[in-house]
Amino acid sequence: MTEADWARINRIQTAYSQSTVHNQVTGVPPYPAIQHIESPLELVQLPTYLSSIRLITYLKNIPEFELLDSADRLTLVKHNLLAVVFVHIVLIYDPTSDTYHEKHTNDPVFQGRDWIRILGQPFYDKITATIKSLINIIKCNRVIAKFLLVIILYSKLFCGYDILHEQSLNNPTFVFNTQNLYLETLYKYCLHHYGYVRTIKLFAQLTSRLFSIQNLSIQFKGFVHEYIDASQLTPLMQAVLQINDEPP
Repeated sequence: MTEADWARINRIQTAYSQSTVHNQVTGVPPYPAIQHIESPLELVQLPTYLSSIRLITYLKNIPEFELLDSADRLTLVKHNLLAVVFVHIVLIYDPTSDTYHEKHTNDPVFQGRDWIRILGQPFYDKITATIKSLINIIKCNRVIAKFLLVIILYSKLFCGYDILHEQSLNNPTFVFNTQNLYLETLYKYCLHHYGYVRTIKLFAQLTSRLFSIQNLSIQFKGFVHEYIDASQLTPLMQAVLQINDEPP
């Protein structure tokens, strides 16, 4: 690990903290109150929207994001942010109580049983199995999860949803190099903490689970296309969920 590596880790920690400070939920009771989710629309308008806004703020606070070509920024956010939202669940999910809450915020608590009622037990089981597996792999190391948020965003064609119509990048080399920069820093960080053998195993396990995240994103987009009217959503969520596009 170099001084530049540690500085990069400090930057993502600070960027994540700022993203929660500057985006507080309004119109709902504060923590530790429970906010019930009654419909697919509320699931998108409350926890999914809040997570999306915070993640965009997080990414904007990382220097390389602002250096991206503006069209490339839009392409990556539109096609990859939903997968980033699913990885973000690792940072807010409590497997013991089956609840969701962003630490150090006044957000209400969201309950898994509401998600079950809306998404159905089989789909929810897939979500929680993947998230619990990721939590177990990283052993609650939040630094790893925050790096994954960045790495996934910079993965061209990761969404797996409508690859044929995904726009080409104007500067793919910059995107590729940025992803490599964060991958290398994460790898060195894991080597520093866990050693070579465990790091190799950890990366292999993470790669497998990220394919599961990709699949969950595809299923969730299909669910939204079927049950939500696009006119009821903000432009941001329409873009992220590609709800005005033809379903796959």
